Amino acid sequence: MEWNWNKTSITLPYSYENLKSLLDTVCKQENQFPQVDFCMWCDNLTTAWLDEDLSGQDEEAYYVAQSIECQWDLHWYEFYSHEQLMKMDLSKLELPSDWFKRWAAELAEK
Repeated sequence: MEWNWNKTSITLPYSYENLKSLLDTVCKQENQFPQVDFCMWCDNLTTAWLDEDLSGQDEEAYYVAQSIECQWDLHWYEFYSHEQLMKMDLSKLELPSDWFKRWAAELAEK
């Protein structure tokens, strides 16, 4: 099946380790990429792993990545219409930093 991949400046392979590393970078506010790129990378990870038989860390990574990308959409649609979001520079939007810390803690538990 051919997927519609999100555009993102992050070119790392989809793995638990890369998700953890990127999430840690965002938590430390050391990211050289906008949050939207990280959220789109997370969406791509869930797409890439959709039909995979996951277990352990990879399964947890899948659910954390899914939560990140879902919350990105849900959060901004509370404040803006679809039309407004399509015209906006999404690289200027940022989710609350404590959300990323919570997701990092979820990954660290496994």
